[in-house]
Amino acid sequence: MHPREAHSPEFDVVVVGAGVAGLTAAALLQRDGYRTLLLEAHDKAGGCAGYFFHKGYTFDAGATVLMGLDASGLHTQVLARLGATVPESTLIECVPVHLPDRTVNITHDQAVWTHERVARFARNAAEAERLQAFWQLVDRTADAMWAATAKLPALPLRRWRDVVANVRLVSPSFIGVTPYLFSTVGDVLRRHRLEDNAPLRAFLDGLLLITAQETADRAPFLNGAAGLDIYRHGIRRARGGMKAFIKAHVEAFCALGGVLKLRQRVTRLTPQPRGGYVVETERGLTVHAPRVVVNLPLWNIPGLVGTKLAAPLARSLAKAGKGWGAFTLYLGVRADVIPANAPLNHQVLLRYGESFADGNSAFLSLSEPDDRASAPPGRRTLNVSTHTEVDAWWNADAETYAARRAAVAERLLTAVARVFPDIRAGIECLLPGTPVTFARYTGRAQGMVGGLRTTIWNSNLFGIGVRDVGLPNLWIVGDTVFPGQGTPACALSGINAWRDITGCWTLQAPLVKPHPLRAPSSAALTPETPLSGRRAEGKAVV
Repeated sequence: MHPREAHSPEFDVVVVGAGVAGLTAAALLQRDGYRTLLLEAHDKAGGCAGYFFHKGYTFDAGATVLMGLDASGLHTQVLARLGATVPESTLIECVPVHLPDRTVNITHDQAVWTHERVARFARNAAEAERLQAFWQLVDRTADAMWAATAKLPALPLRRWRDVVANVRLVSPSFIGVTPYLFSTVGDVLRRHRLEDNAPLRAFLDGLLLITAQETADRAPFLNGAAGLDIYRHGIRRARGGMKAFIKAHVEAFCALGGVLKLRQRVTRLTPQPRGGYVVETERGLTVHAPRVVVNLPLWNIPGLVGTKLAAPLARSLAKAGKGWGAFTLYLGVRADVIPANAPLNHQVLLRYGESFADGNSAFLSLSEPDDRASAPPGRRTLNVSTHTEVDAWWNADAETYAARRAAVAERLLTAVARVFPDIRAGIECLLPGTPVTFARYTGRAQGMVGGLRTTIWNSNLFGIGVRDVGLPNLWIVGDTVFPGQGTPACALSGINAWRDITGCWTLQAPLVKPHPLRAPSSAALTPETPLSGRRAEGKAVV
């Protein structure tokens, strides 16, 4: 298409943003007969779960590990419904957490982990009993939350249909954890008289920042328990990194007849008096669609709709607050500086009693040995990431920015050297990414990534729903709406938008019989163009 071309066929749905949530929603809608256009600003799909190439390496841009690729996992269910093949993946058996004075090995093996999590933190026999009770409660709560997630919850409750859909969540195990609906992880630690165990608190805070974007004193216990359980529950690395995972969704969407247009950054969504939206991109593409699904953070929406904020969106933005940014080092290294049997993921805390941000806490993610889709022969990729406050990067002048970037990069290399002492000698490629980098790469406001800082009052029953923008026939999906961050959570938000549009209840529901859509018009779409609410046949579109 010519960069300034304003001609387009009609579509039943336009999806803005080809991240995991957008891809999931678009592919499911296309599969069920809704002619779907997917617009992506970047030259590749994936967003924060995407990838890029540099000097022979393929780096994961943000997310590096996946949940939901097991036999009954959410991504597996979605890909099965799409008729797609689940990419090969490796189960992460162990994630060492390197604290300043000890290493705690989080293992997928329940028996080993049950011993490890008490032995590494108990200071006496009485405390060991309290630790056992605390972790058993975490296990029970996490199991209940994962079982509820498998039933595809639709929260927060906004309509009677949501209430009916969520009746399926009720089970004895789920009822058993409801007394903790208004508790934080910190509250539960205090009930077990463990709040003064500094190494335990540091361990929990580090994990919770990764999984809930908050520390124990603010993270809801229900969400926090699920986050603390992710390694036992099972995380995986796709063979070839996130590229293989994203490509599986893109190929399924296109095979079903969906239209993906890259390098089409959407700049305006204009509600129309007669219904629907005019969607405009910076390259001059204009599309009139009756429904729009937006896979962007809440913080991006005001600049997109260009109208006075609807009250629901204003309330949602207040709940969202300010998100974290990320600082990531993308390293291409010689394989000989990494032991062949080293776990693929590690977490490092350099010092107790200091902020976890800006390199004091670091998450390491390695490509597999001899993964030729990720690195050249004899080489491996290593992503190292840490939390950071975004404002400091945007308010800095050029000199301060460069100095800050160098300082955080150096601190991260120090953290890596705790695990791999020879790492500096083996680095052949080093790229730093700041919130400014992420803003340019993903288009996310101020480079805020990872979703909301999860609290009791912006999650679950009090969370932000896919329709909480307050505009008709416009849904928002991704990590800033229920259920939050992580690829399964983002996929579930896309599923909730799909369910809202199609009326389907579960991923096992039968295929909605499509109805024919008239042939695409060759005329430019304008606000007066009649809209079709009928469904497409799912054939390929040129």
